[in-house]
Amino acid sequence: MKKIVFCNIMMKERLNALCYKVSGNSTIEYNGEVIFPINGVLACTLKKDDDVKVVLLKKEDIDGNSDRNAGKYKKELDKINSNLGAKIEYRILSTPHNESRAVQEKLFKEILGEFVEGAAVYTDITYSTKSLPIIVFSALNFAQRFFKADIKNIVYGKVDFDKDNNPFNPELFDMSALFYLNSIVNTIECADGKSALKLLDAILSK
Repeated sequence: MKKIVFCNIMMKERLNALCYKVSGNSTIEYNGEVIFPINGVLACTLKKDDDVKVVLLKKEDIDGNSDRNAGKYKKELDKINSNLGAKIEYRILSTPHNESRAVQEKLFKEILGEFVEGAAVYTDITYSTKSLPIIVFSALNFAQRFFKADIKNIVYGKVDFDKDNNPFNPELFDMSALFYLNSIVNTIECADGKSALKLLDAILSK
């Protein structure tokens, strides 16, 4: 099965491997520690006959941390996959640490260029800049409509920090329900806002 994975790469130097408790979907709960939450999901879902393309979304930071972290991502997933046997290829989409419209549009188009018809898609929006999840959500919406992409999981790894800035209480949230809710909202046709809210309430109550 063709699978595409998008993961935002962090620019910070300090990385922590944690065991994430999953909120609401036990089928993707991994009992090992991972730096990148999506790799725990992949540990639970990858199969030997899967053809996987991993697309790492990287911002270019001055200290070169994102380059090193991309390498750590590959090392972590390759170790997990050594017991699974899926075919994995890696792609890196690197853009300047710049929020200009030109940079954002370039990344959006490059992400769209990674999709193939009918692929299962997994995404990790835990790390990197605030704009990346918006760009990724827009790209996933495009892919669902025009590439018939099957959006499986959009994960966010949340942690708390103690007074010494040490992470604790790691928890994994699957944001795919929010993505599909947005897709529904985009298809609603009503005469006014009041009617639209009433219809949305009816949908959410099911």
